[in-house]
Amino acid sequence: MIPPRTTPPVNTRQQRRYPLPRRIRQLTTTHHKTNYQTGLSARVAATTFGNGPESVSAYEYFDKAASGAGFLTIAAGHVLDVVEAVLGDITEIDARTELLWPQVKLVDTGALSVREVPDHLDAIAKTSSGAPVGVQILAGVPASDAQFSLEVRGSEGWLKLTSDHPAGVQVGDLTLSSSVDFTAPDSPVATGTGPTAADIWTGAAINVGEVYASLARDITNGTHHTPGFQHAAHNSRLIARVEQAARTGVRH
Repeated sequence: MIPPRTTPPVNTRQQRRYPLPRRIRQLTTTHHKTNYQTGLSARVAATTFGNGPESVSAYEYFDKAASGAGFLTIAAGHVLDVVEAVLGDITEIDARTELLWPQVKLVDTGALSVREVPDHLDAIAKTSSGAPVGVQILAGVPASDAQFSLEVRGSEGWLKLTSDHPAGVQVGDLTLSSSVDFTAPDSPVATGTGPTAADIWTGAAINVGEVYASLARDITNGTHHTPGFQHAAHNSRLIARVEQAARTGVRH
């Protein structure tokens, strides 16, 4: 077997909380279909520094059900979207959610806020590629322990996508390693650094840059490759299925 290979970071796009991470798809679609297509399975471990036991008052709305912008819609929405980009649509899902920190300390005011939404997810899914995938997403993880890992294995090899941005897989860079050789992707259109952003958000502009580059290509070429509302609706429906599976204990 060819020794493991690694590329410089591969970039996902911020818009695929809903939209597809184009660069991941360019690399992994070829590899998992041609080299790993029998005995295919996957596992995902993901973290975010958000949705933990402490927050600030400006972010209190993330913990309120009415906002629609909580742990499942953001952290889980991004992670499951990457799973679908690599392995195809999730056709079945079993899920368990938990509310580990029902009270959140707002460190800027000292007040306690009631969290109304889950802050933990374990899921087992089946994808349209035929691959089962196990997913665990942890919230409130310190920056020093941040990780994202999607490992795909098949009869002929493996590939792994990794990152370590504290905010989650949707921010910053991804790196692909594999048991087979592959061609590195194109360079990103943005560097992900700038004079005004806080250090913690270094890398985020890479993903936003990919969105604008995709839109520019569509406008220039008269195409419609940049994912839009239909894809957003698909991701929203997927998270609704996760919530329903967790609430009822029935696969969806």
